[in-house]
Amino acid sequence: MTGARPSSGLSWLLAPLLGLVAGGVFLYTTARLVTWSEVTASLGHGDWALSLPALLAGVAAFIVAKARRWRALLGDPAGIGTGTLVRPVAVGLLFNALVAHSGEFARALALNRSRGLPTSGVLAGIAVERLFDFLVVLLFGLIAGGLTEVPSALRRPLQLVALFSLGLGIGVALALFAPTLLSRLTGWLTRYLPARPGRWVESQVGHALEGLAPLREAHRLPVALAWSVVQWSAIVWCVVFCARVPGIALTAPMAALVLIGIVVVFTLPNAPGYLGSTQVAFLAVLVPLGVNKEAAVAASFVYTFAVVGPLMLAGVAALVWPARRD
Repeated sequence: MTGARPSSGLSWLLAPLLGLVAGGVFLYTTARLVTWSEVTASLGHGDWALSLPALLAGVAAFIVAKARRWRALLGDPAGIGTGTLVRPVAVGLLFNALVAHSGEFARALALNRSRGLPTSGVLAGIAVERLFDFLVVLLFGLIAGGLTEVPSALRRPLQLVALFSLGLGIGVALALFAPTLLSRLTGWLTRYLPARPGRWVESQVGHALEGLAPLREAHRLPVALAWSVVQWSAIVWCVVFCARVPGIALTAPMAALVLIGIVVVFTLPNAPGYLGSTQVAFLAVLVPLGVNKEAAVAASFVYTFAVVGPLMLAGVAALVWPARRD
């Protein structure tokens, strides 16, 4: 037992350390490509009066749409409204911004503690969310690609998104429409495990399949898809107004391509606040579209401070406010 503790501690430290390294590399790359005096001048003289309220509205719409979609995926449970889910959603977004991909577990745990829903079942629903996310991002990419030229840096990531969506879709379809087959497959695999961990795995899979039960009602999938479109349209809206600050006139298709770049780099290890990753995403997409490098980086920092920043503050408020209220 004592020998396992250092390994466990190292595993917890590995993701943040990788994120810091990746963020540092991205920021260093960005710094070598731009003149910082021009970046800061673009931010200092930018059009903030209209853009900042629009960005805050976009952030609020993103959180609410994400919570509403989650409620649909949970089966619209009695006593758990969209407002109730806004808090764990905000907590999850905060943890994701601190340590990449930790937010899903934080969100599931927060709902488990407040409402007693099995964590494994909630995580199964969140896995379906990822499918909708990738499908909508892929849809936006296809539409944008038909309206404007896709930068070469995004062509391979778009193909990977399509392949990942296909694989995830097959797994979700199996869990939704062939749960008995999945249960039998789990039972067959757990025969090779010791009795106690085998029972634990079977229990977790059972809870996960129960968590997906609401999605077997046909009307819930279109509702979840519609809210996914609203959610990611809010981010496209935010990208447009981030670009407006340094004077870039982005069309919706161009902003959708930036969204794809953001989603791709955010799947990698990230520094807190996605520093570095956001800057690379904006540069990789906007410069091939003819945008000045300094303006692209300026827009990326607007996204960091006026989109990611408020999302993180909402998560902090969600953690602090319930404790004060109680």
